[in-house]
Amino acid sequence: MNVIYFIFLCLLLSLLENGADGGSVTVTEVPAGHLAELPCLSSDDHHRFMFWQLTDDNRIIGPGNPMDENKYNYEVLTGKLFIKGVSTAESGFYKCVSKGISDHSAINIHVVELIVKKDWEDVWENDFETNLLRGMAAVMVIVVAIAIVLFIITTKRRRNRRFFDLEESRENSPAKYTPNVYTGPAPTIPTIDEGGIDNEALDIDFPRVFKQMQK
Repeated sequence: MNVIYFIFLCLLLSLLENGADGGSVTVTEVPAGHLAELPCLSSDDHHRFMFWQLTDDNRIIGPGNPMDENKYNYEVLTGKLFIKGVSTAESGFYKCVSKGISDHSAINIHVVELIVKKDWEDVWENDFETNLLRGMAAVMVIVVAIAIVLFIITTKRRRNRRFFDLEESRENSPAKYTPNVYTGPAPTIPTIDEGGIDNEALDIDFPRVFKQMQK
């Protein structure tokens, strides 16, 4: 039985590769990281779900096939496929294969296109390149701010130095220099007038001296 099932499965896969399709393509859009639910419209009143063929055309999810239970799950009756935490790498076409209930050779195939959309808020918060750009932008802003502050401080210091230099040059200018001069009373100079020299020590009565000399 296993050999027959394997041969039957190979025939089905060859039909899928040749583009056997029993209906239109259904498009399902899911945000990245969320649970994707893919309906199997090939399973109806006349067909029974068999398996899902994933995008890589190698993995088969269905009864009797091993699968990652932490990642995939499906309903046996409806054939609905559940993919947990989908990523953009899992976008693509998924084929749901069902066989006829009364006629086992009747194969019905339905294709579902899975589109995984990126959540830009998560990308903004968790993407390495985005975080790197944000970090570089923050560092640039800090560096520019520090440069502006240093420029302002340096300019103020230069202005203060120029002001102090001007004050010192004004204080040391010749116009401001006054030598220490004695401001006491000026000495009196003897003056000679009609009455003789204005000095008691030198005031001599010459006529009286001559009379005494004649005696």
